[in-house]
Amino acid sequence: MSGPVLQLAGVGRSFGGLQVCHGIDLALEEGELHALIGPNGAGKTTLLDIITGLLAADSGRIFFRGRDISRLPVHRRARLGMARSFQVSSLLPSFTVREHLALAVLAGQGSGYRFWRPVASDPALQEPAGELMARVGLMERAGVRVEALAHGERRLLEIAMALATGPELLLLDEPMAGLGPASARELAGMIRRLKASLTILLVEHDMKAVFALADRITVLVRGEVMATGRPEEIRNHGKVQEAYLGSPC
Repeated sequence: MSGPVLQLAGVGRSFGGLQVCHGIDLALEEGELHALIGPNGAGKTTLLDIITGLLAADSGRIFFRGRDISRLPVHRRARLGMARSFQVSSLLPSFTVREHLALAVLAGQGSGYRFWRPVASDPALQEPAGELMARVGLMERAGVRVEALAHGERRLLEIAMALATGPELLLLDEPMAGLGPASARELAGMIRRLKASLTILLVEHDMKAVFALADRITVLVRGEVMATGRPEEIRNHGKVQEAYLGSPC
C-alpha cells in the first residue's frame, strides 16, 4: 500500500512570540478530500502557506509522495504536482476568462517569457484553456472580462487556473467565501467532480459543504490539531462541538 500523498510531521510556525501553528501532524491519502476547519485565527491559511512554500516552517517536516519538500521553494513544489487557490482574488479585471486560462497554461508549461506568440492565437494554449473552461463550466463565458463575471464565476476561474498546471494535489482556501446559496451549491458540485481525479485539501467555513464533501476532517484550534476523523466522528466530537461547531450539524 502506498503512503500518503501529503504528510506533515510536527509542523510549527511562530511570528515573534505568537505561536500560530504548533506540532501539526496531518496526512492526506490518495484521492481523498480532506477538510481543514476551525475558528478564525486557528492557523488554517498559515498552514496552507507552509505547505505550498510561501512560508517556511520553524519546526517539523513536510513530505509530498514520500519526498521531503520542507525546504523547497514554491515553484519547485508546484512542479511536483501541487496547486492552490487563494482567499483573496488576484484576477485581472480587464482580461477575459480565456486569456486568464491561456496565460495559466503558459505559466504551467514553464514558458512565461514566450511573449512573441500571442496567446489568443496559439493552439498549444487555447486547446488546454478550452478543456479547463469545460471542466469548470465556464465555456460560455470564455470571452467575458473578469470585471463582468459574477463572484461565483470568478471562484470557478481561480480554480481552473490552479488546475492549469495539472496538479495531483489541489489546495482550496475558502472557495465558497462570499457566495450565495445557489453559487455555493454549484461550486460544491464542481469540487465533488474534481474528487474523481485529484487529492484535495479544503479550508472552508461553510459547514454544510464541508460535511457533504469531505472524506475526513481535521479541526484546528489555536494552532493545534484538536481532532481528525470521518465527518460523523467530527460532528459528534464533544470538544469540537464546544470549541467550534456548537450544536451538532
